[in-house]
Amino acid sequence: MKTLGFAGLAVALGVSAPAMGMEHSTVIEHAAGPITADYSGKTRVEMKQIGSAGGAGRASSLRCQWSVSLSVERQAQVGANMQARRSMLRDDVLTGSSPGWCSERGNGIDRVIEARRDDLRSAMMAMVAQDREVILVEAEGAHARQREG
Repeated sequence: MKTLGFAGLAVALGVSAPAMGMEHSTVIEHAAGPITADYSGKTRVEMKQIGSAGGAGRASSLRCQWSVSLSVERQAQVGANMQARRSMLRDDVLTGSSPGWCSERGNGIDRVIEARRDDLRSAMMAMVAQDREVILVEAEGAHARQREG
């Protein structure tokens, strides 16, 4: 969330728009049939204004602290019978700060984030890897219910 602070007082300004989106698809072999999983990742940038503007003869301590969160939506399907969705969120995938006002730093922060796109992609792929076990458990449960029913 963008926040603006003056001598410890913070006023919320709102959240910036998503910086970028990412896609990934994979197929996992399973006894019930191949599992197709499609992932869609989106980033969200949050900025927080800290410090204060320097008065006459005083140095400014203004800084914009920012962080990027990554949300990943997954849709998996085994044949025509089982479909499963899952939402995952990882906060503070990227963090940083820059001197001055957050309102003046948007474009610079966006360039830093774009330059670190590979780091965001790696974070998404780590989430995809962790999700593999969840998909397999979901598929096993669905497969067991089909055998019982």
